[in-house]
Amino acid sequence: MTDTWHELLHGRQWSAPDTVWVEDGTEYSWAQVGRLAAAVEASVRAHGPARVVVIRSRHKLGCFAGQLGAWRAGSVAVADDHTLTEGEFDRIRPDLTLTVSAGPHLSVEPAARPARRPRPRPLPDEVVAVNYTSGSTGSRKAVAVSRGNLLALFACRDLDVPVPGRLTAGSFATPTYDGWWFDTWRTVAAGGRVVCLPHVNDDVFAWPGLAQTYGIGRLLLPAAVLATVVEVLPEAVADIPWLFSGGEQFRVSTYRQARRAGLRPTFVNLYGPTEATFATHHYRLPEDLTAPAVPIGRPLEGCRQFLRRPDDGPPDARELVVNGPFVCLGYLDGGVLAHRFRDEADRPSYRTGDLVRADGDGNLVFAGRLDGQVKVNGLRVDTAALEQRVSALPRVRDCRVVQNERHTVAFVRTDPATLGDPATRSRIENVVQGFSSAIGVSLVDRYPVRAGGKVDVPTLMDHYRTTDKAEET
Repeated sequence: MTDTWHELLHGRQWSAPDTVWVEDGTEYSWAQVGRLAAAVEASVRAHGPARVVVIRSRHKLGCFAGQLGAWRAGSVAVADDHTLTEGEFDRIRPDLTLTVSAGPHLSVEPAARPARRPRPRPLPDEVVAVNYTSGSTGSRKAVAVSRGNLLALFACRDLDVPVPGRLTAGSFATPTYDGWWFDTWRTVAAGGRVVCLPHVNDDVFAWPGLAQTYGIGRLLLPAAVLATVVEVLPEAVADIPWLFSGGEQFRVSTYRQARRAGLRPTFVNLYGPTEATFATHHYRLPEDLTAPAVPIGRPLEGCRQFLRRPDDGPPDARELVVNGPFVCLGYLDGGVLAHRFRDEADRPSYRTGDLVRADGDGNLVFAGRLDGQVKVNGLRVDTAALEQRVSALPRVRDCRVVQNERHTVAFVRTDPATLGDPATRSRIENVVQGFSSAIGVSLVDRYPVRAGGKVDVPTLMDHYRTTDKAEET
């Protein structure tokens, strides 16, 4: 395993003239990336012992080459695309922060940041990187990623795609999220090429040209982003033979709309918590999907599962526990490993809090969260059941129930032509009020998404307060 890691960081490929990276219209060779990484490595070593190094860059290439250089120097490499907050820095307490510039001029400079307090105890030697959780339920947590975690991901054959010749993967994930390891490092570890795609809010119209020019064979998109692309510009992904979806629940309505739009790639639904490096389960969708929900499927090669009977929850559902080398080491806080993901036998294990059921084929189907039952006016409401009931209605494409300190709202994504249709709203409200009359309803044509691809919940709630709630009052 160590030899594999050493070959990835120091192999002869880093002197090759072939293209390994494409970003903002510029192609970079292995040799160019290798030289930028060497400059990062030299800067880390020049500043003395630095166990945790933050690589700040507005370019994905800067984050990638910075991680390579920091790893060569024996450091934990934390990528920051200028989105990490002071609180998130304090969870890791970096010893050094470097700003890496890509584009026409490649450069490395120490960033002016206040001195950090020393960590009270050293990090385990196997820690090499950090994932940040989405923070949808509060502040983002820092997850310690080990060398073994990444090598297990690279070796997982269930994530291989049969493309002719050298793999070219589209990259959409931001560097602080776990999809980054699949988009970039798993591709490069297999000798492939990475093509960075502009964000959908920037220039989704550039995607078809990039896919055709470079022959992109694989692309991972968050479910909310995939739904938007399929609805607004399906031709953006028409030439990509393998489309992976993750991050959130992949809706049947998105898949059916993709087929109606003439898209014929192989769709793979991925599931996995950030605490487990990347995905832990996968399901390849059939040509004709008749199930009411897209399963999360079966464990990926190298990952194991345990279905735990919850103390409180639906009697036919089980909590999913994931085990094995995909499970990260634990949470970092104050610069130390504050909480390990282990079971009673001291094996890597993480309780997801997700409830699942097995379908007739043995695939797991997401059935909600242990904490998914929210109280509305003192009564418990099963949000997963509500979302599934509403999503099954005609003209409805998705439903998300969101609660804050003042409101509980069902945000329903419908066919744009029916946004103002009173009959559609009435059908939806009848279902929602069957769960609780205190739950508001907001019809939207699409969900706003953040840079990482997750649904932007605060923006949705602002929309409700300024439109639907204002109309009610």
